[in-house]
Amino acid sequence: MRWITFLIRARFIFSVVISCLCAGYLLTAQPMQSPPAPQKSAASDLVLKTIVRRVIVDVVVTDANDKPVHDLTQKDFSVTEDGVPQRILSFDVHDLKSESDFANLPPLPPNTFVNIPSAPERGPLYVLLLDLVNTGLDSQMWARQQLLKFIRDRPAGTRFAIFVLADGLHLVEGFTDDKEKLFAAVDPGSPKAHIPRVFLNGANAGSGDPVAMISVFNFIAQYLDGLPGRKNLMWFSGGFPMRLNANDNDPPDVQDDIRKALDALVRAQVAVYPIDVNGITLGDSYRPEATGGHLVYVAARSTVPLPAQTQPRGVSPLPPIGTGIMMGNMNLDNIAQATGGRAFYSRNDLEQILIDATNLGANYYTLTYAPTNQSYDGKLRKIKIEFSKKGYQLDYRRAYYADDLGLPTTPASSDHGASRKSAATEPAVAEPDDSLYAYMRPGAPMAHQLFFRAHIYPVGAPALATAAQMSNLEAQPAYFRVRRKNRPAEPLSSVPLQTYAIDYTFLTSSPKAETNQPTRPPMLEVAAGAFDADGGMLNGMVQSSVQNSPGSRAGQNPRGIFRVQQQIDVPLSATSMRVAVRDISTDRIGAMEVSLPLAVEAQAQAATPK
Repeated sequence: MRWITFLIRARFIFSVVISCLCAGYLLTAQPMQSPPAPQKSAASDLVLKTIVRRVIVDVVVTDANDKPVHDLTQKDFSVTEDGVPQRILSFDVHDLKSESDFANLPPLPPNTFVNIPSAPERGPLYVLLLDLVNTGLDSQMWARQQLLKFIRDRPAGTRFAIFVLADGLHLVEGFTDDKEKLFAAVDPGSPKAHIPRVFLNGANAGSGDPVAMISVFNFIAQYLDGLPGRKNLMWFSGGFPMRLNANDNDPPDVQDDIRKALDALVRAQVAVYPIDVNGITLGDSYRPEATGGHLVYVAARSTVPLPAQTQPRGVSPLPPIGTGIMMGNMNLDNIAQATGGRAFYSRNDLEQILIDATNLGANYYTLTYAPTNQSYDGKLRKIKIEFSKKGYQLDYRRAYYADDLGLPTTPASSDHGASRKSAATEPAVAEPDDSLYAYMRPGAPMAHQLFFRAHIYPVGAPALATAAQMSNLEAQPAYFRVRRKNRPAEPLSSVPLQTYAIDYTFLTSSPKAETNQPTRPPMLEVAAGAFDADGGMLNGMVQSSVQNSPGSRAGQNPRGIFRVQQQIDVPLSATSMRVAVRDISTDRIGAMEVSLPLAVEAQAQAATPK
């Protein structure tokens, strides 16, 4: 379940939503001058917010050949919650053919960036989690080889992020559709951050620790929370020491951990695809539908793929020797069913599994309904979706906890062994209608609900930080991350800094709009954050644009061009910077990530005083 916030305005508030047709204005606007005195925002602006409860369910429908079924309508589905029929309130269709708008941009001036995709973005977001802790050494190398093959041939425009679990949880590549960046993150010969060549403690260090894995999934879910739409999490591992189905025999703390993990995954709209990289294992068997018999494969990883006709849909392996393998595969199925994904095991074609999982995760239908049961007592509620036709398989999450969403969201624990400078810094607590926090994390995808241009350039030369600058470094990142009360931040030693100026340019009206009417400045927030190579935030700041808005006076902005300047002190160890803009009245956002250091440009550009 999620909160959906509706905004009701007492009067019209202009929303800055720039189409790609306006890209020329963003690219050619001149560098801004120093801002005038701050202007007060209009006191008559009033935004009323109301919150309603909706259960969001993604449904993947496949036919007898395990292919996604297209062209379905809302009438083809029916939903019940705990056996009670529910009325479907919205119905959306998603497939891999759907593409985002993009623009063929001309070359940009030095250190000038726009959050407009240069190629179509297709499908939802994908996360690859390579679990080396619970994977044997031989399987680690084989999984890497198969992953490299998949990256070469993955569908164009699909956006992936790559996490690796080894000595800690590390984000080795943020969301991108760039094949070269993804390949470098997996290639052990890459000079950039990449998956380790081999984790020598694989299938030994931390193996079988369900608490550690629950913490990992809590963090990833928190990292993804706030990003719109479905996310598909592909978990590559040789062992899966985690459950998402608590039972009465579990200790209370284990039940609570499982509940929090499932809550976090549901809230972030994450479907988990567990993928066993061990291949065909000793004792696995299948029951062909035609004969009712079974075939036993004894090779740890056969070089011959299992014939397709011996892999009937909906039939789990039933090992004739012991129950360990069967119970493990059932657990994989339970994890997938709890989140709306699909489990893959006892197959040698890992590259094809990745292709299948990508295709399944991109072709789905999103249903929403308002629960008829308005008693939010925290109990588990079961969802059942039925399809009007027979012979099809439906993948969707089967339940959720009816929690009181009025309670504040707590960040995930980071006690899974990640280093202090790894990607596993605790995510921030978010307001229900504030998407800014999600896009200010390292590796987050580009956001283009709102388009803008940013010119980033150094102000002066690098210098050792003053006491005031060090104080700001300690205070400003608090917006983005949470510090534990019993572990206060330690005083920071002075570090060398480079101050950067960021000139944001927006178009607040159509180029064809009448120019004899004054253009009202929008209500915006601008944000910037600097990160080191391990994804740790070094500095971050947010400010309201009405406090820094050149040309915002009525009648002084006839073309509708709106500019904002922001300055940020960045430690020289920073390797990237994220910049974002949020429309306060609509919560629309634009965001992008820039690599550091920047290209050298004319000194005149860098001479703007602080």
